[in-house]
Amino acid sequence: MKKVLILGSTGMLGHQVYFKLKDNPAIHLMDLSFRNKLHENTVVCDITDSKKLSEIIQDYMPDVIVNCIGILIKGSQFNPKNSIFINAYFPHWLTAEADNYGGQVIHISTDCVFSGKKGGYLESDFRDADDVYGRGKALGELFSKKHLTLRTSIIGPELKVNGEGLFHWFMNQTGDVNGYTEAYWGGVTTTELAKVIEECIEHPRFGLYHITNGSPISKFELLKLFNSSFKRCINVQPFEGKKVDKSLKTEFETEFKQIPTYHEMIDEMKMFMESNSSLYIPIYPSFG
Repeated sequence: MKKVLILGSTGMLGHQVYFKLKDNPAIHLMDLSFRNKLHENTVVCDITDSKKLSEIIQDYMPDVIVNCIGILIKGSQFNPKNSIFINAYFPHWLTAEADNYGGQVIHISTDCVFSGKKGGYLESDFRDADDVYGRGKALGELFSKKHLTLRTSIIGPELKVNGEGLFHWFMNQTGDVNGYTEAYWGGVTTTELAKVIEECIEHPRFGLYHITNGSPISKFELLKLFNSSFKRCINVQPFEGKKVDKSLKTEFETEFKQIPTYHEMIDEMKMFMESNSSLYIPIYPSFG
């Protein structure tokens, strides 16, 4: 049985990883959150308290630490110092802790390490982001024969009313919304990424991989899929006001199971939300 520690278990990705892993009989699970507990056994810890976190890690000695913690774009602009610590320095601090006893870190990175000027980015492409968030996330990536970085972009439900993600924004809209027809995306749902993480725990990988189906989709088309799957009756209007293409491709197409289509991923995400509706109805009243 593998011991797994999830960092950031009440976050957009972290809670999905927890629910994916909690019933796996081959995994003994521990999760950590900054402020609020996901369940009664969640460990509450501020990761900037390095002494306390180190004691937790060295006491539990997890085989795998899944780092779902990150400061997003707005937070990076508001507090660059905190962003640099958590996004750039902290993943490397974690690997040093894990190396003390032979554990592995699975770290989640972002398509925002790229500027979006060309699209179809591969793992080996130059990371040309020029903002605090993108550069910080680039510095935090683990290129290692012992640890793993999954670089992607995620959409999914959140457990807080002031969430920042695209899906969260859409679920709180009414009437007309604009969808960028020239802003391209190539990530996955948090439900899908949780499945990939479970696969990487059961069958370890090392190094850095893009998690993508390799087929770019515009934000306009993505919003239309949200609208259709969740039956929101929102009028999504095409809008050409932003040109950016951070879509991903991979040099390692056979390394993982085939990533589904966006329609399939969103439908599966909806099914998960329906099965765990008590988590989401307080955040998304329209979902109920």
